[in-house]
Amino acid sequence: MNYTITYEANPNPNDIQFLNDGIIAEHKRKKEMKPHDFFAYFIRDDQGLIVAGCAGDNMYGGLFVGQLWVTEGLRGKGYGTQLMSLAEELARKSQFRLFAVNTFDWVALDFYKKIGFYVEFARHGFDKDSVFYFLRKDLDAI
Repeated sequence: MNYTITYEANPNPNDIQFLNDGIIAEHKRKKEMKPHDFFAYFIRDDQGLIVAGCAGDNMYGGLFVGQLWVTEGLRGKGYGTQLMSLAEELARKSQFRLFAVNTFDWVALDFYKKIGFYVEFARHGFDKDSVFYFLRKDLDAI
C-alpha cells in the first residue's frame, strides 16, 4: 500500500476531529483516561447572533479555554469576565484541579492576570517580538 502526505490549509473540522479521536483512544488505552469533551458559552443578541463567547475542553482533571472573544463594542463591560467565571464554575463543579488559558502579550495578558491567572510559562520567538503565555489558575488551592 502506498501512502501520500498532503498539506491542507484550513482543514475540514471533521478531519481534525478524526485525529483528536485517535489521540483520545490512545490516551484511554495507555492510561485509562476518559475522553475529554468540549464546552462553549455564548452571548447572543436579539437576533441570535453571537456577540461573545468562550469555548474549550475538559481534559484529564483540567479545563482549558481555547477561545475567548467579545465583539469590540462590548469589550470592557464585564462580558469576558462573566464568560470566564462560568467556565471556572464548570471546572469547579467537575472537581478539576486546574483552569488554563493561553494568550499573546498584546492580546489579553493583563485581563487574565486580573481575574486570577498566573503565568506558568512564556514562549518567545514569535513575529514582532510577541510572547505567547501559558496561564493557569489552581482550583484545588482556592
